[in-house]
Amino acid sequence: MQAANHTLRQRVALLRWALPAVLVILTAYYELGPAHLLLQDNLHDPIDLEVFLYGVFSPLLAFWVLTLIGRWLDKTERAEKQARTSDRRLAAIMSASADAILGLDATGHIEAWNRGAELLFGYEVNQMRGQPFFNLFGRGEAGEVEFRWLSQNVAQNGYVRGHETTCRDRLSHEVAVELTATYLTDETNQPLGMSVILRDVTERKHRDEEIRRLNASLSEQVTERTHELAEKVEELARANTELQKLDQTRSEFVSLVSHQIRAPLTNMRGAAERMQTNCDVINPTCSRMFIILQQQADRLDGLVRDVLSAARLEAGELVLHSEPISVLPVVQQVVEQTRARKTDRAFHLPLRPGLPLVLADRDRVAEVLSNLIDNADKYSPREQAIAIDVQADQTEVTIAVRDHGRGLLPADVDRVFDKFYRSDSSDAQAAYGYGLGLYVCRRLIETHGGRIWAENAVDGGAIFSFTLPVAR
Repeated sequence: MQAANHTLRQRVALLRWALPAVLVILTAYYELGPAHLLLQDNLHDPIDLEVFLYGVFSPLLAFWVLTLIGRWLDKTERAEKQARTSDRRLAAIMSASADAILGLDATGHIEAWNRGAELLFGYEVNQMRGQPFFNLFGRGEAGEVEFRWLSQNVAQNGYVRGHETTCRDRLSHEVAVELTATYLTDETNQPLGMSVILRDVTERKHRDEEIRRLNASLSEQVTERTHELAEKVEELARANTELQKLDQTRSEFVSLVSHQIRAPLTNMRGAAERMQTNCDVINPTCSRMFIILQQQADRLDGLVRDVLSAARLEAGELVLHSEPISVLPVVQQVVEQTRARKTDRAFHLPLRPGLPLVLADRDRVAEVLSNLIDNADKYSPREQAIAIDVQADQTEVTIAVRDHGRGLLPADVDRVFDKFYRSDSSDAQAAYGYGLGLYVCRRLIETHGGRIWAENAVDGGAIFSFTLPVAR
C-alpha cells in the first residue's frame, strides 16, 4: 500500500509538469499548422481567444489541479504513516505489557496472545491461537456459562470492568485475575470480537485474606482484652470501694482517737496547773515535774493537732476561709504566742511596712508559721535567735524562718516535707517529732496556691520559706 501510494505520487508529480508542457506544444502545433491554413481561408476570424484558452489557461489549470492532487496524496500518506506508527506503538505496548492482553474473534476464539499472557499462563501464542477463551476458566460447563455471561454483558454495555474470576494456567494451578473486556466493531458497526485484559491479583488476594485473618484475630483479641479489662475494672471498683471504706474507717479512727486523747490531755493539763497553783510548798522535784508535765502535754497536744490536720487535708474536708489579710500582724501574733511558751528564745522580726495584702486563711497561715517556728526552736541553740523575714513582689509574698542549727543534709532537702519523714529516726534523736508538722505545712500552703521549700544558709542553719499569692 505504501509503495503504491509512492508510485502514484511520482506519477502525479510527473504529470504536473508534463501535461502543461504537452498542452503548450499541442497549442503551438495547432496554431502553426491547421489554424494557419484556416486563417488563410477566413482572414476575418481572430485566434487570440484560442491561443489564450489552449496555450495559457489550460496548462495553468492542469498544473494547479495536479498540484492539489499531489498535496492531498502527501497528506493522505502522512496520515497513513502516523496511523501505522500508532498501530506499531500500540502493538509494542500490547506485546510488552506485563498484563495479559488477548484478542478474541466474534466466536470467542483467541486471535492475539501477548507476552504478558505467556508469562501468566505459561502457554505460547501458537498453542493458544484459535482456542476457545473459556478454556482458561477451566474445562467444563461452568467455564462456558461464565463466558456466555461475559459476552452478553460486553455486547449489552460495551465493556465489563473489574470482574474478578479464577483461571487456570498450564500446570492447572488456579490464578486469581481481574478481567476487563471491551466490545470491538468495524466501520459498519459489525461485531469483530473482544479485547480482554487479565491482571494477576493472586498476591493481592493473599494479602486481603491475610488482612481479613489478622482483622479477625485482632477482633478476637480486642474482645478478649475488653472482657479482661471489664473484669479488671470491676475488681478495681470493688477495691476502690473497699479502700474508701478503709479510708473512712481510718479517718473516723483518727478523729476518735485524737479526740479521746485530747479530752484526758486537757484534764491532765488543768490538773497539773491547779496542783502547781494550789500547792503551798513546792520542792525542787515537784517544780521540775510540773515543767516536764507541761512540756509533754504541749508535745502531745501538738501531735494530736497535726494528726487531725493531716487527716482532714487528705480527706479533702479542710475548708479554707480565704480573705485579704496583712502578713506582719499574723507573724507578730504567732511570735508573741511562742514567746509566752518559750521565754528563753529570742526572735528577730522584720520591719517592712507597706507590704501588699495576701489572699489566705488567717488561722491556717498562723498554723504554718507556728509549725515552722517550733521546728526552728527544736534545732537552734538556746543562745541563738530565730530570724523571720518577709519579702514581696507583684504576685506573691515570701515568708522565711531561719534557725541556727546544724542545717539539712543534701538528701533531706527534697524529702523534709514528706509525710512521716525524719532526718534522724533513731531513738536517741535530739529533737522529738513525728514527721507530720512540715507535711501539714506543705499541704496547707499548696492548698493556698503557694510554694514551700527548704535550703541551707551560707553561714549555717536552715531556712524554711513559703509564699502566698497577693490579693488582687
